[in-house]
Amino acid sequence: MEAIELNALKKYSKEHPVKQLLHDSEHLRMALLCLEAGQEIVSHVAPSTVMMQVLEGEGEFTVGDEKKKGSAGSIFPCAPHVSHGIRALTRLAVLAVVAPRPE
Repeated sequence: MEAIELNALKKYSKEHPVKQLLHDSEHLRMALLCLEAGQEIVSHVAPSTVMMQVLEGEGEFTVGDEKKKGSAGSIFPCAPHVSHGIRALTRLAVLAVVAPRPE
């Protein structure tokens, strides 16, 4: 069995958010998103369910028309075809799980 050590994979860039694909199959996509304070992933729409779990730091999460702050342990579910985005308030690490994998 392979273990994914998230803390060892965290990488940040002052220029842009860093996205690392951790798993990609026909059923599921999982990515680690690392953002410095002030960086954002602009709201966008996916045809799948998206779950965003905060691993480290604080951020503002947009799901549809709502914005909420989240910190380590917060999970933000987003239904298919609903816009979602992230803005880092501090250095922020998020695990994003997308199912089914978009084509």
